[in-house]
Amino acid sequence: MTTYYWMLLIVSFAATLATALNINHQRVCSGRVRYSFPVKICLFAIIVTLVIVSGFRYAVGTDFFNYYKMEGYSKKLDESLKTLDEPVLPLLAAIVSIFTDNGSYFLLVCAALTITLSLVPCYKYTNNFVFVTLLYIFAGLWHGSFNGVRQFLAAAVVFSGHRLILQKKFWKYLLVVFIAFCVHRSAIVMLIPYFILNNRVSVKNLILLAIGTLIVAWNYEDIFRIAGLLKDSDMQMTDAAYYTTSVSIFRVLVACAPAIFFVILYLTEETKGEERFYINALVMNAAAMVAMSNSAYLARLAIYTNMFSPLAIARLLRLKNKQLETIIKVVIIALFAVYWYIEVSGSSSLNHFQWA
Repeated sequence: MTTYYWMLLIVSFAATLATALNINHQRVCSGRVRYSFPVKICLFAIIVTLVIVSGFRYAVGTDFFNYYKMEGYSKKLDESLKTLDEPVLPLLAAIVSIFTDNGSYFLLVCAALTITLSLVPCYKYTNNFVFVTLLYIFAGLWHGSFNGVRQFLAAAVVFSGHRLILQKKFWKYLLVVFIAFCVHRSAIVMLIPYFILNNRVSVKNLILLAIGTLIVAWNYEDIFRIAGLLKDSDMQMTDAAYYTTSVSIFRVLVACAPAIFFVILYLTEETKGEERFYINALVMNAAAMVAMSNSAYLARLAIYTNMFSPLAIARLLRLKNKQLETIIKVVIIALFAVYWYIEVSGSSSLNHFQWA
């Protein structure tokens, strides 16, 4: 765990320094925050630190060697391009193999793309550097990519274009989802949020979302059949215990807590624009986790919705009482830090970090 602690120290320092340098040196344009060059250097240092630790790990993550042995990906490039069978990673592997056969560099490229596409949108639309960065790490979005390289990269691609939903640019968003689909087929489900996230936050819509959640929760066999079609495989409920293993209740509560908090916080206000969008994103994430909680396999779909959480929380937590806001931020970070520690320290594939 020592490496993780050093990473947190470096990232926290860089984010704090960026905050100090950012005072009176920012301007806002259409919701997007623009920063001075020194601030950008600090933010770049955060991304580089996370990329290096992620990319140069060795035997850390449950499916590490599937990616470390990149030859298997590069060999199936032609077939995957012809059939659109998730060709992005085979393409990356083929490019990296031109220069080296060291799988660490393939993982480094994947990490660079995933982390950059995840954090750059956060930094574009909030200047709460320490808060949003630590949320990204503690919510499991960084170390989660150690266990699901392709799916986290696909989720990062979708998240990088998530503002297109807010701007109601369907065809551009469709292109983003298609690119993500070429990384991991499950990304196709992220067409659904386009028709949800701009809806009015109301009791009626929340009830409809709850009903939809229950329908999903009660129809696991049909969902597995659909998943089987997407993966060109026959997935039966008895195929593996992983499909029917329930998700930790702690993980479900962590997904639900932000949604409940912000729905209550904005209950008496007429939400619009970004507020409505990000509250719906948190509610959608909670609903997805509840609906998929009876299957660790299906719960991986919540990777896509969870990617919204750090920025959503950072954008929504804006109180008139700044002292109270600071206290709430500290409490949120502390609670997520506990969750992160339990997740990482309790995983045999993550807690003992080794360098390549």
